[in-house]
Amino acid sequence: MSCHRADTAEEVERSAQAIQTAFNKDDVDSLKQLMTEDHMTTVTYAGFSSAADQLKVLSDWKFSEYKIDELKVKTLAKDVALVSYQATIKGTYQGKAVSSPVQVAQVWVRRDGKWLQAAYQETPLGKK
Repeated sequence: MSCHRADTAEEVERSAQAIQTAFNKDDVDSLKQLMTEDHMTTVTYAGFSSAADQLKVLSDWKFSEYKIDELKVKTLAKDVALVSYQATIKGTYQGKAVSSPVQVAQVWVRRDGKWLQAAYQETPLGKK
């Protein structure tokens, strides 16, 4: 792996951790700075057409734990990266338990030198 790719992976990994921390804290301002305006989220228990739609219902999530395992970053192009990991989640969305564990895939794009999450998808793995 070249030094540039290693640096990119580290930058994207830091951004992925930062967005999850902001999400867990209901930090709308930070999330707005870490997501593209045309962001898309795909989860089995809710659907959103944009970042704005998702942020409107941010307080509907109640997570006591969001554990990330085996995080990997794959550079797809100079300014595009794929993040994947397995997450164990303890929490609810609108009062109903969310799926856990899940495989997560995120698409990150670099705009104006800053990594932004463009897409987030969870795929349930079934009960452990």
